[in-house]
Formats: sequence, C-alpha cells, structure tokens
Amino acid sequence: MRVMTRGGLLLVLFLASAMGCSFLPWGKRSPYSGEELAKLVDKDIYVIDGEKYIKVHAGKDERGNTKFRYVKVEKYLAGEVEPLSLEAERVKRTPGKGVQKTEEQLIKKKEQRPPSSVVKKRHIKFPYLKRKVAILKFEDLTQFTYERFGEIIAQRLAKKMEEKVFTSLVMDRETVKHTCEELGLTVEDLKDPSKAKLLNETLGIQGIIMGAVYGPFATSSAPTPREKSSMAIVQIEVEFIDAARGCIVKKFAITNPLAESEQLGVLSEEKARYRAVDLAIDQILAQVAEEINRMEWFARIALVEGEKVYLNAGHQTGLKEGDLLEVYPAGDLIGTKPIGKIKVFELFGIDASVAKVIEGGGFQINDVAKPIS
Repeated sequence: MRVMTRGGLLLVLFLASAMGCSFLPWGKRSPYSGEELAKLVDKDIYVIDGEKYIKVHAGKDERGNTKFRYVKVEKYLAGEVEPLSLEAERVKRTPGKGVQKTEEQLIKKKEQRPPSSVVKKRHIKFPYLKRKVAILKFEDLTQFTYERFGEIIAQRLAKKMEEKVFTSLVMDRETVKHTCEELGLTVEDLKDPSKAKLLNETLGIQGIIMGAVYGPFATSSAPTPREKSSMAIVQIEVEFIDAARGCIVKKFAITNPLAESEQLGVLSEEKARYRAVDLAIDQILAQVAEEINRMEWFARIALVEGEKVYLNAGHQTGLKEGDLLEVYPAGDLIGTKPIGKIKVFELFGIDASVAKVIEGGGFQINDVAKPIS
C-alpha cells in the first residue's frame, strides 16, 4: 500500500514537472500587482471555500486579550477593514432558493440548537490525568532534495499537542533517547510494537507516534520575484502505537489540501512548504487526539520499599498528594481484579511520586496503579 501511495504522488509530481506550470491551476499569473504583493507577503492568508481572507488585529477586549477579525483580501487591499462573519459569507455563497440568510438569522438558528447538555459527548475518564506520549523523528523518504522535514514534523506535532491535547503529556525527546540507549533500543527497534512495551514499563509512556514523510514539494510561478506565487504538497504516513499493549492501534496517511498552502512573495516556496506541513499536522492531530482520549490512564510501580510504593507518574502527569489508587497485577491493564490500594503522599523529581500502602500488599515492580472510579 505504501508503494502505491508513493507512486501515485510521484506520478502527479512527474506530470506536473513534465507538462510545465502553464498547464496547472497554480501556474497562472498572480492576480495582484507588485505593490499589492508587498502588502500581503508577511500576512496570514486563509483560503476558505475558494476565497482568500486576511487575519488582522481588532484591538483588545475588556480583559486585555487581543481580538482578531477576518477581511477579504480584496477589501484589505482597497483599505476596507470591516470585520466579516465567515459563517455569514459562507452561507451567502451557498446555492439556495433565491433567499440569502443574514447574520441575524444565523444567530437565531444557533439559539434554536439544543443546549450543550443535550449534545452527546464522549466521556473521557479522568481527563485531568495526562497520558504520556513519545513522538519520534519521522523518517524522510524524499531522496532527491537536501531538505529534511522528519525532525521538523516531530517538533511541530509535539508543540501543537502540548497546546491543544490537554489529556496528553509529550515526553522530552532527550529523555526518551537516553532511556532507549540504556535499554539497548534504537528507533528502528521501536517499530516493533512488542519492544515498545519497555518504554511503558520504564517511563510510563502509553502512546508512541512515529511515521514517514514524503516531501514537501513546492511549485511556483511568477513574472517577477515580488509577484511569485507558490503552493506545496506533502504526504505524511503515521503509526500510533499503544506502548502498554505493544500493538499498532492506528495507521494512516495524510496529504494536505494543496490550494490552502498558497503563499506569495520572494520566500513563497519556503513558506508554502511549512504551510503544507502545518496543514497536514492539523489533520494528524485530530486523529491522534482521538486515540489518546480513548486510553485509560494508569501508572506503573517502579519500586517497592516496605509500605512505600514509588510510581513513574507525578506532578506533570496530574497526580496530587492524597490521591487514592487501586493496584492491579502487571498484566491487568483493564483493571479487573484489584490487589490493593495506595495513597499518594509525596511528589518528587520531574514526574514521580511516592505512595503508602493502605490496603492489600505484595506489590511488584510493573504492577498497574489506576485511580479509583
């Protein structure tokens, strides 16, 4: 399947280069003058339903937070900066029965929707406890370019996960690398999901994200450098490994929407490549977050000293002093037969804790600790 996917992408790119930019939709002359391109080159441009909008500052709200508004590029260049409702604009362009909905009607429609309590939402158990995730460098499959985006994709994906997926804790890359070296593992070894279990037992990592990148490839057209217009496409293959169970739970490939990667100006090719990567990462994030939220949180016992139990989870993960946890045998990840209870009484280090035994006993290293439902 991977060969067919790469082959399809190569065929598109080969045809594009063989036919020349004049036959391609992005090979047309830029509709903007050099002066207009100079105004747009450092602006964030959003393509929505085929139309371009520019994001501009709109002052501060009552709390001092910066507000933004979206203006059509043409209106921005004409000096008009009135805020536009993107939803209203979208509805206006939708074919109907000759009646255009106004923004007031849209607001009224929103008010008629059922309250949020009626809308079904998937319940996430213990959302305040973060599932540890390791993001490995993506393999670069592009051989005929000096640029390498595997490391860039791993870094950008990690940053976005930290900002948007609050149920995950992205592990420090150096910590993961050092632990792998101590365990005698390489990145290639971790492609075997059964070996990924070692990272769960040592660091408490529940998910591992890895994959490969093909591209990004950019194409440009312009009569002059200032009028240059570029687009880019990238394909990212992703594997999400459940480190606790030692199996791949999701495998998929993402290609960014080509039109939305368009950038203008002298550095448009470079900006288009990074824009393509960010667009693809947004799609990856949505699928990966879904898998993370399905995972039940748990920690492992790292050491037992009499009535003291050391856990490989602590403050960063979301544990607090006084938390009660049930203990299960190492292989009982679902949590069917508890063998005792412990209570966290101290948090230490970057992400570790100590608990005291309050019920049961005979706990072993790698036993599973889970919050009491």
